[in-house]
Amino acid sequence: MEKTQIIPEVKFDENTGTMIIPANEKDKKLITLAKVEAYKLLKESDFAKINGTWEPKRDGMLKLLSSTPASYQWKILDVDIKNDFVLVKGFLILQIGGVVREIEGLGIVESDEMKDKPLHFRVAKAETRALKRAIDVAFGSVINAYVIHVLEGKNGN
Repeated sequence: MEKTQIIPEVKFDENTGTMIIPANEKDKKLITLAKVEAYKLLKESDFAKINGTWEPKRDGMLKLLSSTPASYQWKILDVDIKNDFVLVKGFLILQIGGVVREIEGLGIVESDEMKDKPLHFRVAKAETRALKRAIDVAFGSVINAYVIHVLEGKNGN
């Protein structure tokens, strides 16, 4: 007989659409603290408006990892080097209290972007993009709130 995996009911915040992660009260307080600290750390200079969309920059994303009450580990899963691109796949493990999130990030650099640079620079840039994307996913609700309330000047109404 096959075992049936019991999946807890998924709940969402009705105002933000954020998935509510089941955790004990202590961990929920730590997650809230991490989100508040992350929000306070962000500055307008941590974003660039590209084609009408606010995109977080690398330095701002790294600041969120290194300056919040979270521990993390970054692992490179794969590096694929071709004539026309470099692809790096990485894995971010983020822990706040007893809650652990595991997020994959993918970064690609096309060869014509950095045609005058050695391969090392293309691989490093692809890795940076992969890590940035994973951090962007991990802190997505904080980044979205900052964009809406600060960069776009909305007050939530």
